Amino acid sequence: MKKLLILGNNTHVDELIKYAKERGVYTIVTDNLPFEQSPFKALADEAWDISVLDIDVLVEKCKAEDISAVLCGASEICIKANKDLCEKLNLPFYANQKAWDITNDKLQFKEACLECGINVPEKYYLDKELKAEDIAKINYPVVVKPTDGCSSIGLHICSNEEELKAGYLDAYEKSPSHKVVVEDFIKGEQVGFIYGIIGGVPHLVISGDDSAYKNNAERRVFGATPTKHNDLFEKDLKDKVDKLVSYLEIKDGVIGVQTIFDGQKFVTIEMNYRLPGGKIPGEKFLCDLMLDYALGENTNPTVEAQASQAFSYALWLKPGKITEIKGIDILQSEPQKYHVQLFRHVGDNVEDNSGMRQILGFIMFFTDISHHAESIDYINNTVHVYDENGNDMVCRYKFVDGYAEDAC
Repeated sequence: MKKLLILGNNTHVDELIKYAKERGVYTIVTDNLPFEQSPFKALADEAWDISVLDIDVLVEKCKAEDISAVLCGASEICIKANKDLCEKLNLPFYANQKAWDITNDKLQFKEACLECGINVPEKYYLDKELKAEDIAKINYPVVVKPTDGCSSIGLHICSNEEELKAGYLDAYEKSPSHKVVVEDFIKGEQVGFIYGIIGGVPHLVISGDDSAYKNNAERRVFGATPTKHNDLFEKDLKDKVDKLVSYLEIKDGVIGVQTIFDGQKFVTIEMNYRLPGGKIPGEKFLCDLMLDYALGENTNPTVEAQASQAFSYALWLKPGKITEIKGIDILQSEPQKYHVQLFRHVGDNVEDNSGMRQILGFIMFFTDISHHAESIDYINNTVHVYDENGNDMVCRYKFVDGYAEDAC
């Protein structure tokens, strides 16, 4: 029997376990959390209490247990550990080195896009010295972010010199390589495209439009699938993405291309080379192709057309320590209406300005933009998260004219 080790307690791990078990694969989950704080351990056939960062310990354990394959969900930390572990064990890992390096460096990725004819924001040169002559060349607003960051940590939209300097220094400190991107802020709607790659052939799985909080463009709140800009995508971007996949020599895996539609064209801002950060329609196809590659199998997974429109709501939290979560169980009791994906749990400390780590979770419901308001109101009235002082930590929003606004 093949044995699959899955790293961490993150998005898609439950689905990977489910579909691996359907193949008759023995599943193991490992992380450094106790059993009660790592719920996916209960779904697997076996659980280890070894941190994904203890690579040498895991190598020896994997050899002793005759592990056949290693996978993980959407966690950036787990993906790096997945790659390192597979290399040491001589097991398959989906990403080639060229694509791995370029997709994990926003500056290199911009250059790759330009080679393939893909629009990207104009970039500016700036270093930690923040020289006056460099700052004088900048047209505001600009986006400042680590070249190798994730989850919007260290990302700032700056409208003046004071914000730029503060944002640059914060991004610099939060970049593992101390490298920072400064580029034009593109005003518009964020549009994403998720592909599964099999044998070098890209298969579009899902597209979607994201809506930001009106008072903070860094905070993405609502999403709708499929995108309403599909015609323009087919005309102006599809072939260029195919070219980018070829340029990066990507043969297998999952990519997510993030763009901004500025009213006339798509401007690409970055690409993830991993399973998506949230659950989506079409997830089985993505998990099956990742399992196929890791296990050396071929189940011929196929993309199924999305049956209906779907809407998602990211529940952002105010800073504090979570002491109670109420209402999620009510939504979970109606799986035909709501799909719940939790990131945060009781006991977690939520820090301010921590990017997507301030999100309690995603609530997906199957409707369209014109019929979403009733579901959003129901979620707002049902879900409550309390801190140590009894304060409700949930930031509640409503969807108005393409943006998220505060719900009264």
